[in-house]
Amino acid sequence: MGPLYSILVLCAFANAAFEDVRKVFVEDGAMSALLTGGGIHPVLLFSVLWVAWALWKAPLESRLPVWAERLILGLVALLLYVPLTWFSWLALTVLGGRVLLSERWLGMLCIYLTVPKFWGLMLVMGIGTPVLTIDAYVTALAAGYEISGNFVVPGDGNDPVLILWACSSFHGISYMLLAWLAFSVVNKVSPLQNLHWLAAGVAGVVLINWMRLFAMIRFMDLYQPLHEGTAGEVVGLLTTLWMIGLASMRPKSAVRA
Repeated sequence: MGPLYSILVLCAFANAAFEDVRKVFVEDGAMSALLTGGGIHPVLLFSVLWVAWALWKAPLESRLPVWAERLILGLVALLLYVPLTWFSWLALTVLGGRVLLSERWLGMLCIYLTVPKFWGLMLVMGIGTPVLTIDAYVTALAAGYEISGNFVVPGDGNDPVLILWACSSFHGISYMLLAWLAFSVVNKVSPLQNLHWLAAGVAGVVLINWMRLFAMIRFMDLYQPLHEGTAGEVVGLLTTLWMIGLASMRPKSAVRA
């Protein structure tokens, strides 16, 4: 069953990420899209490929009746057939739930693949702006500006700056948690060990994002470079290296998962 679920994971992710990749190809060109992984975060891309490879190698013994296994496969096929991106994220969630029955942490990783681009966004949309207001409040306080919801309102007449999910610290935290879980599975250690390293990783991600937002808001000449330009890409690269470094280099003397 492992190879079958491996293929389904790749299909579900490709289906879910297709529109984002297509947009990058159209707006930035083929070369830029290839160099940036089609706009897919390196941690997410690595995690998907690792899940697919691990499933291909895993025996993934069935703990369900045949009819239940077929029901899951039919549901995944149906979700993949529907031409809406979020249905593919749901399919990946279902696949993760099935893998969870055989391989606990691999299944958790498969489910968590959907968080940065789907479930995290759904959570923010469900809760509303209070989550995003945290970033707005901290950066506005540092810059000496006012806030209105998740808007930072400069006092010098410049346009208000809107903080959305993609620019929020919680978005970065979702990738830090993904990196932590992915490298725990790769190194066969429990994600529940050495949580002080995870806390340091999360703190670093938040601090880097707050400094970026502060610079964008306080110095409007830096807004465009930090939002969509080379400076923003450099900050993104540094954040990614921080995530990978903390997640991969933590002590590995933990009990195997």
